[in-house]
Amino acid sequence: MSGKKRKLPTVKDEVFEDEIGNDDFMTKQFDDEGNSDSEYSISEGEEETEIPEDDSEDESDDEPDDKSAERGKSKQVNQKATGSKGAPKSKNAEKAVYNEYEEDSSDEEDLRNTIGNIPMNWYDEYPHMGYDLDGNPIIKPDKGDKLDQFLRMLEDPDHGRTVYDKQTGQEVRLSDADLDIVRRVLSNKVPDAKYNMYSKWIDHFTHEVMDMPLSGRPEHKRSFIPSKKEAAYVARRAELIKKGMVTYKTKQKKKRFYDLWGTKGDDQIRRLTHRLETPKMPLPGHEDSYRAPLEYIKEYNARRFTSVRKIPQFYNFVKDRYERCLDLYLAPRKLIKKPLYKADDLLPRMPKPKDLRPFPTREALRFVGHQSVVRTISIHPLGKFLASGSDDHTVKIWEISTGRCLRTFNFQGIIKWVAWNPSPKLFLLAVVVGNKVFCLNPETYLTDRVVVRQTNAVFRVEPDKGDDQIGKQFERVRTAVTWRKPDATEWSNGIRVVLEHFKDVKQIVWHKQGDYFVTVIPHGMNRSILIHQLSRWRSQIPFTAIKARIEVAEFHPKLPFLYVVTQTHVRVYNLQKQTMLKNIRANSRWVSSISVHPGGEHFLIGTFDRKVSWFEMECTRKPHNLKYHKEAVRKVAFHRKYPLFASASDDGRIIVSHGMVYNDWITDPLIVPVKELAGHWFLKNLCVLDIAWHPYEPFVLSSGADTTIRLWS
Repeated sequence: MSGKKRKLPTVKDEVFEDEIGNDDFMTKQFDDEGNSDSEYSISEGEEETEIPEDDSEDESDDEPDDKSAERGKSKQVNQKATGSKGAPKSKNAEKAVYNEYEEDSSDEEDLRNTIGNIPMNWYDEYPHMGYDLDGNPIIKPDKGDKLDQFLRMLEDPDHGRTVYDKQTGQEVRLSDADLDIVRRVLSNKVPDAKYNMYSKWIDHFTHEVMDMPLSGRPEHKRSFIPSKKEAAYVARRAELIKKGMVTYKTKQKKKRFYDLWGTKGDDQIRRLTHRLETPKMPLPGHEDSYRAPLEYIKEYNARRFTSVRKIPQFYNFVKDRYERCLDLYLAPRKLIKKPLYKADDLLPRMPKPKDLRPFPTREALRFVGHQSVVRTISIHPLGKFLASGSDDHTVKIWEISTGRCLRTFNFQGIIKWVAWNPSPKLFLLAVVVGNKVFCLNPETYLTDRVVVRQTNAVFRVEPDKGDDQIGKQFERVRTAVTWRKPDATEWSNGIRVVLEHFKDVKQIVWHKQGDYFVTVIPHGMNRSILIHQLSRWRSQIPFTAIKARIEVAEFHPKLPFLYVVTQTHVRVYNLQKQTMLKNIRANSRWVSSISVHPGGEHFLIGTFDRKVSWFEMECTRKPHNLKYHKEAVRKVAFHRKYPLFASASDDGRIIVSHGMVYNDWITDPLIVPVKELAGHWFLKNLCVLDIAWHPYEPFVLSSGADTTIRLWS
């Protein structure tokens, strides 16, 4: 076993041996000195790996000549690659792998980034970022954890000049030139220090226009000889001019300027009506004297001379002449009567709130007794009793003057609406619970016994529905609503008649005579509006096709009209003629309530988009929009006697306004907000839910989500 050492073939030698395998290619890749242009060359600082020879070398002598020849050829290639026979090789030569990011340059960014200009966060969940030209994924470089980055920041001297490239995932070290460009950009300088922004202008082209011929061809001989044809035309034309047969019109030059202040008569000046004379110069005063008084010297900077012959030339002559010309130029050409208006004259004259009394200004009484949200209230036509419905499944009857709770009625659901019958002959209250409407006789010891007995007598016997066509229950009406007489238990609780509908009822509205009432079913489609007759226990469906959802309805106070309100429109129907009079656009996305003026020519709507709109029946295209609420408007109401109306909103405020309507059609109604009432508490973004005016006094009652009812006087 000999002590000689033999060279271990590296990965690069195997590559050259397997893939190249000819001397011609090696002569192209290596020069005479042994330096390599290939990526597989070994630098001078690297060492070759050597292992001691053993007996296997002797055994290799018995191998065929072809293998020995190949081995000698690889050894020869290795010597050429290192540049000398004994040059050392790299220790990590076996692990040499091609890295496409080894030579990093900003000019090659488009070549390295094979995925294009896309958000790089798409590859956050993948170990690679893009693909190379062969379709292989480009593995992200290992950044290390937070601790490695912190140690690199402390130990790496180039950490402050290293930036992270999001497109390639590499850390790029900025050169001194790059840092200098960054500093100059941050200091608002030109990035290139050698660039001169103020270099001298080099005029590459002359600005003189030179007459150049279109071609280099010499001019023809006939261009120097006068034309006989033109000479004959000129002679003939001159003869006609002498005879006066040809005349030429000369344009007269118009005067662009004229002497405005001149004394001579001019056509331009004569056309000016109410012309002003030339303004005269002011007369000289003491300040223009050569011996001005002492009190004028400091004020007008006048100069004082002992005699006239010592006065120098007038030094302000040019300045005074110039100001004189300016005065003449800016002087008015014509007398104009200037109207004397003030800014306050453009504003409408609004009356003071104290002149519009009476109206409610403070909280006078509070009704406490409900255990949940009070959704609806209604005042008896005589103004003595108040009915309230709450989410605690109770209806309470209150005495308005004292605030006492007279009676309480329990039901099996949330009370959505209560409404007193407007007839003074009946003491009847309609209550809406789910899909049922209960007609209740809430008799108390304070009510008139005659009216109570008369009310009980009306409902004691089921009335005759008649044999007319309306009395016959059609299939649509029979499936929509059913009248039934209460049992003994319900009768003892004050219930006199029950109406069961096919879906939940939202609102009930009485006619002024008290015999007819309307129920509103928002999800009833074509049967959303039902008209009922109390005296004969019959119902009818007035509309056969309704495309929109019905929100609320209201009767006209004087005429047989019915206001049907959808989310975006207000439709007025004549029930007697069975025709639609008007289809009014509400200019809102969702209407919440409506109230008709006692005169019948105006109506008020409240919307969920914080608007209150006043409409006139004769001019419905331009309503008066009142935008003083900050949240949805829940209820609007007119007073029956006084020119007052109020609006309640989820912002916790009740706005009381003065609304005067005039008899003539020319004068617009006078709308003046006079008072803001606030006192209810908030509960789940709800506050004031319903309001009602006293029929005879300027009092307004409000119910809220704080389980209370308040009287404002």
